[in-house]
Amino acid sequence: MDTEKEKKIEEYNKIIDKQEKLSEKLLLLPKGHVNVLYRGGKGYYYLTYRDGYKVKNDYLGPADKTDLNNIFQQLTERENCKKEIRRLKEEAKNLKKEIGRIRKNAIKSN
Repeated sequence: MDTEKEKKIEEYNKIIDKQEKLSEKLLLLPKGHVNVLYRGGKGYYYLTYRDGYKVKNDYLGPADKTDLNNIFQQLTERENCKKEIRRLKEEAKNLKKEIGRIRKNAIKSN
């Protein structure tokens, strides 16, 4: 019984570590979306995101000459990290419940 509980606790700790690493990675990736703003009949790419209550626009380059593959790849990676964090949180929640059940069963059997 204790070994099962210890395995679940170890698995839970691994999930928490993965969550923390993904959260750190998330801080390094850009947030927001790419937006085209037109000025003087020409389009310009901006990375638009929220910083607190303010909306910020970071200039990326002219619409006809800028290669956005890198920024789109980073934004996609950010979304994937967020999805994985949500999945890990749900998994950790379920493991915590299982650990609680194992603990209750151990108390009842004593």
